[in-house]
Order: sequence, then C-alpha cells, then structure tokens
Amino acid sequence: MRNRAIFVCLVLLLFPSQGIAPEIHVLQEDFDLEAWEAYLRTANVESIVIKESEGRTAPWEVTLDDGKTRRRARFKHVRRSRPHYLPDSYHYEIAAYKLTKLLGIQTIPPVVEREIKDTMGSLQLFVEGCFPLSDRRRQDTKSIANVKFDKEIQGLSVLENLTYCVRDERDILVNEKTWHVCRVDFSEAFAPEMNLMPGSEIIRCSRKLYEGLLSLDSDRVRSKLGSHLNEDEIRALLKRKDIVLEALNRLIEEKGEKEVLF
Repeated sequence: MRNRAIFVCLVLLLFPSQGIAPEIHVLQEDFDLEAWEAYLRTANVESIVIKESEGRTAPWEVTLDDGKTRRRARFKHVRRSRPHYLPDSYHYEIAAYKLTKLLGIQTIPPVVEREIKDTMGSLQLFVEGCFPLSDRRRQDTKSIANVKFDKEIQGLSVLENLTYCVRDERDILVNEKTWHVCRVDFSEAFAPEMNLMPGSEIIRCSRKLYEGLLSLDSDRVRSKLGSHLNEDEIRALLKRKDIVLEALNRLIEEKGEKEVLF
C-alpha cells in the first residue's frame, strides 16, 4: 500500500548552475510558507517525469522555474476520496497541510492545488538538506539522540493521530543541521475513526502545538478543510482533537506542564 511513498530529500547538486544557498530551501521553523505556496502556484512547469513503471497512479516529478529559482516538486493527481473502498486522494495531502497551518506549526512541506496538463492535483515542494528517518541507522547514534529531535518526533505523533495517518519512517524527513522534523505523504489519511491510532502514543508536544489544538474549533476546520474532507472525516478529526487534548491535559496533571509541553 505504501509503494508510492514520497522520497523528497534532494541535494543541491541536482541544480549546480543555480547557485542557490541550501539554507533557504530547508524546511524549518521560520520557513516562508506563503512565498513557496505562491511559487508552486505560479512557477512555469519546465519538465514532467512520469514513471510508467510505477503505474498510472504514481506521482509525477515536476521541475519548476520562475526565472529566479529552479526547483522540483511532486504532483499527485489520484482522487479516490471516501467512501471509496481504497481511499487515496490528493485532497488529503492538502487538508493535512492546511491543518498544520491552522495549528501554527511547520511540519509539512508547502503543498497547493494546481492544474498541470489539464489534470488537477496537489503539488508539493521537495525539501533538501535532510534524510529520511528510515536511514537513521546510517547516522551517528549520538547525534540521533539529540533532544530536539526526540521532542519533534514525539510532537509528530500528535499530528499523525489528528490526521489518522499511519507512520512510515520513509516519509519522515530530518534536517541534517537543525534536527527539525517534517512529514510527507498524507494521501491515505483522515479515516473517519473516532479514536486515536493504536500504538501511536501521546507523550508530549510543543507549547505552540498545544495552543493550536486549544484554538482549533469546528468553524475554522470546516472553513479551511471543507473542500477537501467530507463531513464524516471532519467530525472524526474534531473528535480526535478532543481526545488528544484530554490525553495531554491528563499528562500535564500527572507530570507537570514543563514535562509535557516544550
């Protein structure tokens, strides 16, 4: 089911003639989301690679150029939203990204809805200067124990429970310098389940994410995500939000705020 997992870690050697500093392309806490959204919507499509060997549902590899910056992006066009018995939709990619913006966190690389070759889909920026979590055994184990990294992985569990998106370590990207963590591939997310995912424990999260959860109400969710999720999916998301908050509040009461919120 995961044979279309995104591998979005590219090095700048792909574009040696551009002379672009890598730090402006690494997803981090101060990443300019709006600027990259505008780029994804308006940059010229220079080339498209469609890997026929991966089947007709495989994402397209798109090269974009706005005259100043040349970047690659991943275009998903499959639209099998629920109640399809095998849900897999680009709308879930966009919904997950918009959810992180409502929460005030930067965990998903910018993604927008765009039409390419008369086909509507989601176009997501590749990120650089990172490695997939599945490759962690190749990394220095002392570095992997970085406190910031541990916190961000635990915070990621909150987002995965909210979106009901099962973790695949190939889809978790770690910044090699800052240890900021981001997550891709939500095309099968948002199952209308009224509970948290088995085995995905809530331990702690950032104060920013916690405050985002507190402010996340049904009106804002429906306003921003209503064009991508159906009513059952939205109700389940809001229910899971309440359960996550209950779990965090219970931990705060037991361990103290400083141990749970960072």
